[in-house]
Amino acid sequence: MTQSDNNRQVIGNNFLIVLITQVGCLTFVIILLSLLGGLWLDKTFGTRPLFTLLLLLAGTPISVIVMLFVARRTIAKIKSKSQKKENELSS
Repeated sequence: MTQSDNNRQVIGNNFLIVLITQVGCLTFVIILLSLLGGLWLDKTFGTRPLFTLLLLLAGTPISVIVMLFVARRTIAKIKSKSQKKENELSS
């Protein structure tokens, strides 16, 4: 394995770590906001588990959509940076 291949591998691993961290944090925030919002609405309207369950169920697909959006954006950044480096090396 050459030095440039090793550097590419390290950069790719760093991007994956950043991607996983972003997705994990965003998922946590979405679920936490759904839980807190549902508990607040249930307390306000006196409907104990209704809003909490509805918001948690709605938070799941929202979390998946956000994960896909973040993953696509991060992968696009990885591709554009690798193409820039390849263009710099070839010229």
